[in-house]
Amino acid sequence: MSEDLNMLKDHYELAIIGCGPAGMSAALNAKIRNRDFVLLGSEFCSPKLSKAPQVDNWLGFPEIGGEELRQRFLDHVKQKEIPITQFKVTNIYPGPPYTLIGKDQSFEADTVIIATGVTTGKLFPGEAELLGKGVGYCATCDGPLYKNKQVAIISYNQEGEEEANYMADICSKVYYIPYYSGISKLDPRIEVKKGRVQKILGVQMVEQLDLGEEQLSVAGVFILRDTLPAEQLVSGLEMEESSIKVNHKLETNLPGLFAAGDCTGQPYQLIKAAGEGGTAALQAVKYLDNLKS
Repeated sequence: MSEDLNMLKDHYELAIIGCGPAGMSAALNAKIRNRDFVLLGSEFCSPKLSKAPQVDNWLGFPEIGGEELRQRFLDHVKQKEIPITQFKVTNIYPGPPYTLIGKDQSFEADTVIIATGVTTGKLFPGEAELLGKGVGYCATCDGPLYKNKQVAIISYNQEGEEEANYMADICSKVYYIPYYSGISKLDPRIEVKKGRVQKILGVQMVEQLDLGEEQLSVAGVFILRDTLPAEQLVSGLEMEESSIKVNHKLETNLPGLFAAGDCTGQPYQLIKAAGEGGTAALQAVKYLDNLKS
């Protein structure tokens, strides 16, 4: 059950980012406590669970298939009339209230639970250093800044093709580096590169993209991953060994910002993710109650 983006409000008490076990568990607890919240996710929730041939440690359901369990999660959420809004967060401005930025829209939330799972792949060398200096995660958001300039788009899925096509109308040159197979709808003006990114180069701003055997002169590099690295999502978020650092209440170092599931580190277990999601929601509700008092 997905929610139309046109129905997205300007403000919520709670925003939950991610529709895996942690995010759905958080949403259920928020719903039971009658809070004003939104559950943000992708078109296909929890692909990792769907690929599990068998789950042996989910209490009460011995030897259940991963896809069957995933469907049970989704059915439970649907039964509670909790819509999943397909909204990809590209940036979170500090709060509270926090401002969640997407491709074409933004909204505010008094408190946020990050339940985005594990990001595949490490940051490219130079990515963190040049973030906001030519490196970005949403081409259509920042496109006008690169009018008549050369840019590169690194994409891990076909959604990147739409953003590349948009940039082709603005930029003098668009390079496209796909980290997936099966390009389907790319504008012929765009030049596809098969190399792999070695480093993003620049002093004050992005100047080049190193593909090993080839150097591309570009003013901007857009990296379109399925899941944005948490440390790049919100400025000032404290990390610990590539995971979001939380205490036993699932609080991060930022007030009103919680995290749950695989993004908080190992063990990567369903039962842990669902438990943390529920706990994070309970703590977020307490936080909201304290705000009112």
